[in-house]
Amino acid sequence: MIGGTAHRCRIGSRAKKAPGSIMQGKTCRTAFTLLELMAVVIILGIVALVLIPRISASSAAAKESACFQNKAEINAAVERYYFENGSLPNNINDIDNPSYFPDGLPNCPVSGAK
Repeated sequence: MIGGTAHRCRIGSRAKKAPGSIMQGKTCRTAFTLLELMAVVIILGIVALVLIPRISASSAAAKESACFQNKAEINAAVERYYFENGSLPNNINDIDNPSYFPDGLPNCPVSGAK
């Protein structure tokens, strides 16, 4: 093997000197061996095994952060309602108006429910 690839050479009447060939009169073709292809596939599999959990973990962390922000917005709206009306809201529909949530109630990033 020269340069990491297998050389298959044949002797023929129309022989040309190929790049990397050692002897004149032989035509050499380069190809990857099955072992080399398997090594590349295994390396790509290992890279995927490392990256996929990290991507899903960062996605879960982003959803958790969005939930925390939604809870903070709802808490702030409940406090404003309490200061304006002197009592806590009976349910979420009491504060579901544009004065408390200009963009509407926040959605759950996991289920999409309000």
